[in-house]
Amino acid sequence: MKSPEVYSLLKIELAPWFKSEGFKRAKGLLSWTRPHGDAHIVVWCQVSQYGWDPYAGSQFIVEFQRSSEPVIGYGYKNAHRERIALLLSPEEREEVRRIQNSVIASLQHPPANHPILHFTQEVTDIYVKQFKAVSEPYPERNDIWFRYASPEHITQWAHFIIGRLPKCVAIAESWSNLSMPANVF
Repeated sequence: MKSPEVYSLLKIELAPWFKSEGFKRAKGLLSWTRPHGDAHIVVWCQVSQYGWDPYAGSQFIVEFQRSSEPVIGYGYKNAHRERIALLLSPEEREEVRRIQNSVIASLQHPPANHPILHFTQEVTDIYVKQFKAVSEPYPERNDIWFRYASPEHITQWAHFIIGRLPKCVAIAESWSNLSMPANVF
């Protein structure tokens, strides 16, 4: 799945929620913004820069930002931003792990003659690790990218995200532009 297809599927699923909550499309990636007082709440999805692998699939992340400008990734001096996993409760991170492991279990393993399996041991180990289930709960401050290999995975992640958007947007609205709230849960 090329990134335009992923963005298109995510847009189909996520856009109705954002529209109903007064967000408008922002410039860059798949992003939305809404004014909040003298600031802007910006939310975006970003597909991994490492691209698509026919066996391991790929991954994407969702970020939230409160900033003085409605621009994704706006400078840290006038913004506060966090990725979605850092805004989730332990129970929600367990739900992420369950979905992640479901995606991983559905992956088709590469054939023994796959070229990447015949590089250095370090490269092979990194590649093969993508096919192993996440065995431990995600730590509180862990950066979690959502894995996918099919349109169904994107839809499943989108439904998970939609269920967390109200809480995550409320958390982002509570941030000052320069500091992290004491408790995000």
